[in-house]
Amino acid sequence: MPLALHAPIATPESHVIVAGLSMKMKVENAAPIIGGPAIYAALGVRYTAINTTLLTAVGRDLTDADNAIAASVDDGYIPLRKKLPRPMITWNGPAILGSMGKGTLSDNPSLWRAMPPEDYSMAGHTLILANGDPDWYETLLASYTPSLVFMDAHIEWLRMREKSLNVCLQKAHVVTITETEYKALPLSAKSGVSFGGHDKVLIIKRGSQGITIMAGNECRELPSPNPIAIRTDVGCGDLLIGLLAGHFLSSSSAELPQMLIDRLTQAYLASLIPLTKLIESDRPITFIDYCLNQFESRQSENGIR
Repeated sequence: MPLALHAPIATPESHVIVAGLSMKMKVENAAPIIGGPAIYAALGVRYTAINTTLLTAVGRDLTDADNAIAASVDDGYIPLRKKLPRPMITWNGPAILGSMGKGTLSDNPSLWRAMPPEDYSMAGHTLILANGDPDWYETLLASYTPSLVFMDAHIEWLRMREKSLNVCLQKAHVVTITETEYKALPLSAKSGVSFGGHDKVLIIKRGSQGITIMAGNECRELPSPNPIAIRTDVGCGDLLIGLLAGHFLSSSSAELPQMLIDRLTQAYLASLIPLTKLIESDRPITFIDYCLNQFESRQSENGIR
């Protein structure tokens, strides 16, 4: 069966737009540093050597280190980061969340959103929806037409955003969600959404049991990362959707397997090394520094060539 979910061919000019929450992360005793869904998803895309543009809101109190991290994953020709006149939203939580754990936020996440200029075009580009307000995403998808949409669905929005969440699920091409959250999805949120066909993929994250991919009317079970030690799982889902999008796009070629489930399987297996590095990291900045060093090394190698 030929591939029906057509990905834009990755070129030096192409980029992935990451729309989501950026926040200060305070994990146990580690110093707070910018992170959150948008940053981690963008790190995942950039790890695959594809450019990213951040569509996100930031606070007035970012440090030089925070700004440097945000700039390292933002190649926007038109800066899409919106600066709000308030302190940066902060996430405080444990290093290991598990399937049910969650941290606390210092501000209302629905306030943290940004929109591109009216003349901005997403045509030919990929959009990642990384745990922002579904109302924001519904407006974004009504105004712009990206070629491919990846979405990481989160249960925190279910209780108050069922209608807009349903719209997002209908328009997204690839959706990642934890097993617990998928089971908790109400019928109203899933209304009219058919996963497993040739143009809509569901990836269920099952923690230590790995993932399940439903694509092309097939189902495939894949293993979890195998770290030496589990020090954190914060940001794994956000990083994963960025890695999947990046690897999926970078593998866009007529010579590669055209079965959708094979393409996504390859993308996931190629993501295991950075996911393992994250899980083994003792604090967020350790993993972020690892990614930035990878980016710098790649730039140096390209410069030598």
